[in-house]
Amino acid sequence: MQKRRLVEVNMFDKLFDLFINAKSKKREHEFIQKMKKNDPELGKLYSDWNDKMDTALNSMKSILQSKGLDSSKIDKVLNKRY
Repeated sequence: MQKRRLVEVNMFDKLFDLFINAKSKKREHEFIQKMKKNDPELGKLYSDWNDKMDTALNSMKSILQSKGLDSSKIDKVLNKRY
């Protein structure tokens, strides 16, 4: 049973890396469209995840700025400089 979990974690790690790599090159939308073409359900999941991640980061940035705290690390992520 543990081997199966290891394979599942490795698969999700690779899927995550593929997406983050595309996002760092500002090609996340191309990546999502390609996924939607190959597997519409998976493409929708990536699209939803991307939207929620951007919304959460913008929310964190807003909260930090309203409290007068540094948001430069979040700015780097929002500007896709990983």
